[in-house]
Amino acid sequence: MVKQLEGPILPFLRLDASIALPKFRQVQDQLRMAILKGHLRAGTRLPASRILAEELGLSRQTLVRVLDNLKAEGYLEARQGAGTFVSVALPLQSAKHRFTPTPRDAAETAPQRLSRIGELSRRMSADIGQMEDRPFLPNRPALDRFPFAVWRKCWNSVTRGGKAVAMGYGDVAGELVLRQRIAEYLALHRRDPCDPEQIVITPGGHAAFTLAVLALADPGDGIWFENPGPVTTSNLFRTLGLRLCPTKVDADGLDVEGAMARYPDARLAFVMPSRHHPLGVTLSLPRRLALLEWARANDTWIIEDDYDSEFRYDGAPLPSMRSIDGNGRVIYAGSFSKALYPGLRIGYLVLPPQLIGAFRNLSALIHRSVPVETQLALAEFIGGGHFASHLRRMRGLYAERREAFMQAGRDVLAGLARVDCSESGLNALAWLQDGSEDQASHRAVLDAGLQCYPLSDYTIATPQPAALILGYAGVPADRMKPLLLRLAEAIARK
Repeated sequence: MVKQLEGPILPFLRLDASIALPKFRQVQDQLRMAILKGHLRAGTRLPASRILAEELGLSRQTLVRVLDNLKAEGYLEARQGAGTFVSVALPLQSAKHRFTPTPRDAAETAPQRLSRIGELSRRMSADIGQMEDRPFLPNRPALDRFPFAVWRKCWNSVTRGGKAVAMGYGDVAGELVLRQRIAEYLALHRRDPCDPEQIVITPGGHAAFTLAVLALADPGDGIWFENPGPVTTSNLFRTLGLRLCPTKVDADGLDVEGAMARYPDARLAFVMPSRHHPLGVTLSLPRRLALLEWARANDTWIIEDDYDSEFRYDGAPLPSMRSIDGNGRVIYAGSFSKALYPGLRIGYLVLPPQLIGAFRNLSALIHRSVPVETQLALAEFIGGGHFASHLRRMRGLYAERREAFMQAGRDVLAGLARVDCSESGLNALAWLQDGSEDQASHRAVLDAGLQCYPLSDYTIATPQPAALILGYAGVPADRMKPLLLRLAEAIARK
């Protein structure tokens, strides 16, 4: 009896008594069209003929006739003891069929009037997650070394038996146990103690940025933004209505003095002090102090993106800027995308006490809550010491791969590019020589089956020297030189 109830609900099946077409033909034509349009995909199991007959008010014999006809045409197939399925080997005319929109369909797919945010979003790049996973893909951790078996045990331990606590809505600020584990981690590894109540969990880093902007700025307000800087983040801020204030980055990080002179009325500053992306520099202590003083004196806010802070290969990770903020002007944003894996989609904010209530309420309106099961599994993973162990292993692995990249890159790319590999992070820069243009080199690298980002994509207004951003963390050390040889050949051919 349970088996008979399997299969999808088919709401598109409608009988029209006002037309002369026989009922079995109506059902047959509607099923055929649903398969051709892709509404019923290959391999989909159909409900039993008895169930369909009852739902449509027809005899079972009529439904059997319909299904037999569609089997004969090649749209359906019977599997002994299992039921009737949409064929996985449709006839050629089905594969070639292209649905022609009706006037109503055409109206629904025609360009529509969008909001200001919708229109900006339509025209802007949002390439997160859309790049092919090829060698040298920037920002990619070594996913093949993720301790999946341990992670699965943590997941199972918090969801075993269908615990109701993991199945409902969670705390709008995030599960307390996870916030406690993050607070412990920050105190130990980032020298930045905080109260778990200061933490708000978000579905990823960009969601954290969005929450901060919506809570602290109005459309038209200015935001200092490091130039060059991550294109998806700059597009996010533009889409949210902020006035982007591109600010130069040099060997000491964000040019705070220049930003104050050019954009004195900015409401926010977005900075990556631990490791700037993509240049890899760190914000010097004098500039950190100057930035904090600017925020205090002007009643403005600093969004600190603690980008790649976990992976520093020369000494301990640098303390966060929030840890030296004595006036509560820094909103600290972190995530687990690089430390664990991007698909985890858990980020967090550490807030000054005076902002906690507003951020919790706004998070409730926008996100409601991050999936509770994932939060509990992550808390178990951190609490069991697995996160710290994983970071230790990955630091060693990435240091090995960084060294292999630098040694091979300086040899293989000599005369084509100068390799610049900062002391932290997952990426390196190849500064192109002989007047090469990074967009053309980027296309050549893609044609060679590799991946990179052109630095010019990260540049706002002011031109930068041509360079390619290359990720080494996801490439095994023994494959580094052969792949770099292929990269060099691509750049030389472009």
